[in-house]
Amino acid sequence: MCDKIRLNIGRILLSIGLIIGMGSLFMTFSHIGDTDYILISSFEKGTTHAWYHAFRESIGDISTIVVLIAVFFGFQKWRTSQTWFICAILMFGYYAPFWIGIPFLPELAAPHMKAEIVHISMMMLSVLGLIIARKAFFNVTENISK
Repeated sequence: MCDKIRLNIGRILLSIGLIIGMGSLFMTFSHIGDTDYILISSFEKGTTHAWYHAFRESIGDISTIVVLIAVFFGFQKWRTSQTWFICAILMFGYYAPFWIGIPFLPELAAPHMKAEIVHISMMMLSVLGLIIARKAFFNVTENISK
């Protein structure tokens, strides 16, 4: 399969994964200002500190999404073996928190099965897109000459 086809399949899978994840991202944003996410009054950093973390997570997620889209859909010269690894690291940082704590702290699990399915779907599609598009990133001589 030619690199362009692999890249386009990767773009489609990444896009679908990111679109599926928009619901999760909007849920995180919705926690900001929600009184159900106020911490106990004795928490020394303030009762709304959880809002700060939801905001921080949301901005980090948006930044990751922007970089992934820029690399996958931007100039061909941006797709190199180095940017492929950068995308892999960004995806790890974006998706790993959904599951990394579960073996150690069940409290870090998704709140319900629907969220779990969303998290698994968005991750699987995006990571599969990155893996399928890999040759388009590693064919450096072709990237430089175009």
